[in-house]
Amino acid sequence: MHALRRYKLRTLIDTRFNGDRGAFLTASGLTKGRLSQLLKADEPFGDNAARNLEERLNLPEGYFDQLDERTQHFALQFEGLPDSVKAQWEQLASLLARQTKP
Repeated sequence: MHALRRYKLRTLIDTRFNGDRGAFLTASGLTKGRLSQLLKADEPFGDNAARNLEERLNLPEGYFDQLDERTQHFALQFEGLPDSVKAQWEQLASLLARQTKP
C-alpha cells in the first residue's frame, strides 16, 4: 500500500501542481524533508499521513487508498518484493512519468 500511496502522491504533484513541489509544499503544509520521507521507497507512508494530506489538500477521504481491483492486486504483490527491488521499480516509474508528461 505504501508504494501505491507514493505513486498517487507523485501523480498528484505532477497533475494538480504541474510538478511544482514548492507549490505542493505550500498547499500541503509539509516540509521538504517530510515530503522526501513520504516519497522514499524504504520509508512508510502510513494511514495518518495519508488522511492528513487528504484533509489538508481537500481530497476525498481515502484518496490515497482508492484502487481498482487489478491495481490493488498489483500493490499487494509489489509490497511483497524486497525493498531494493521496490526502490528500483519506483525509480523507473518516476522516470517514465517524467518522460510522458506533456
